[in-house]
Amino acid sequence: MVAKKVVKSAKKPVAKAKSGAKPKAAPKAKPKSKAKPAPKSKPKAKPKAKAAKPKPKAKAVPKAASKKSAPKKPAKPKRPDSTKIVKEKKKVVAKSNVVEKKNIPAKTVPISKVVEPAAETPVAKPKPLPAKSAVKVAPAKTVAQVPQGKVLSRQFLFDVATAIKAAIEPYVRQAKGGEIVGHAVSGDATFEIDRVAEKALLQHLKNERAPVAYYSEDAGYSTFSNVQPRHLLIVDPIDGTRAAKSGFEGCVVSIASTRIIERPRIADVDNACVMEIMSGRTFYAERGKGAKIFEQEHFRKPKLSDNSNLESVTWSMTVPARPAELIFPTAARLIDLTSLKGGFFACNATAYSLTRLVTGQQDACVDFAGRYLKDIPELVRDHFINAGRGSVLGMAPYDLAAACLIAEESGCIVTNAYGKKFDDVLLLDSTEANFQSMIAASNATLHKKLLSFFDTRIKQFEALLKRRAGV
Repeated sequence: MVAKKVVKSAKKPVAKAKSGAKPKAAPKAKPKSKAKPAPKSKPKAKPKAKAAKPKPKAKAVPKAASKKSAPKKPAKPKRPDSTKIVKEKKKVVAKSNVVEKKNIPAKTVPISKVVEPAAETPVAKPKPLPAKSAVKVAPAKTVAQVPQGKVLSRQFLFDVATAIKAAIEPYVRQAKGGEIVGHAVSGDATFEIDRVAEKALLQHLKNERAPVAYYSEDAGYSTFSNVQPRHLLIVDPIDGTRAAKSGFEGCVVSIASTRIIERPRIADVDNACVMEIMSGRTFYAERGKGAKIFEQEHFRKPKLSDNSNLESVTWSMTVPARPAELIFPTAARLIDLTSLKGGFFACNATAYSLTRLVTGQQDACVDFAGRYLKDIPELVRDHFINAGRGSVLGMAPYDLAAACLIAEESGCIVTNAYGKKFDDVLLLDSTEANFQSMIAASNATLHKKLLSFFDTRIKQFEALLKRRAGV
């Protein structure tokens, strides 16, 4: 009776087993199951015939039968061959190593996810990693965060100007630094305060480790690191040095920015700032986006004069190293006309003068001496050498680059003494041949009147000089 019970318990788990088999022969029959094994997997080995014999003891028989008889549940399919998985892993690792040499993608798929298949699916070949993806490596913290676009940030320009201002402001307030220590690339005198400003500029850019080169009045074109520069700064560390060394407020830091391109011109200037040294006011403009005046973390829009009455015009004329015997006779009638109801000022800084138009303090500013050099150089060159104490000096592009953009973006009209814009003027040429002249006004009507006045007076005076020289 015990043996019969054991056979019955062995038959129960077998799904739809054929009837008629003897109890002793039951273990020899292969169990049939509807469960589909995984591809390429082998079911467990058949139980041995000897294991099916019941033991004499009643208690031991059920135990032995339950162990060696057919399983209660269908056998689970084996996982894919481990050796195959190892091979697949090696293939994936090898491929990933090749990709690493080029550029590893930012999000690499873990090997475990690529190789590990589902319980009942074959191992799939890993997909090749995309070739275009690249790792975005964060730069070192010490490197300045310079945008990849075409324009340097406003804050970057402000930081450079602030570093220069911090170094020279104590000299200006104490009227110090007036000792001559050399000469600039343009031939202009270099004062001690200029040397301090140039040193502060270079030190700041070195500390920032920014990918920029710069061109300044005293240093010319300079690079300072092994990093390939993407931007170029046109810097006049002190525009108005003579005012600065004397403690006057007519001095500013002037910075224009462009890209590293072949033969950059004034039309290529992207953005610029002019920072006053004796106050907290800074002018900023980006090409095509207008100009703003920043003061104590607030900004306001430019305020231009609409005055076009010559008798009441407030204006300035640039005079350093410009032959007085040429420029004052040329401007004499306008000086007399405006000095009572308007105002005339001799000025030493182009950037400072142009930004006075943006604040509404002046209606116009002029520097027409350079036109004489272009029209009759053989007749006036000696006059310029005498005024420049051995050098011919004039308005160089670094004097003009930043303030010209700010003035134009504010709505001013800025041209040379022929009425032509400065778009094609080369930024990195400070030679005599590239010295400029300027007529600038806060409105088009006034500009037209001033251009006509100076064009007539210059032609008259040139004719007089030619008659005197017998030309």
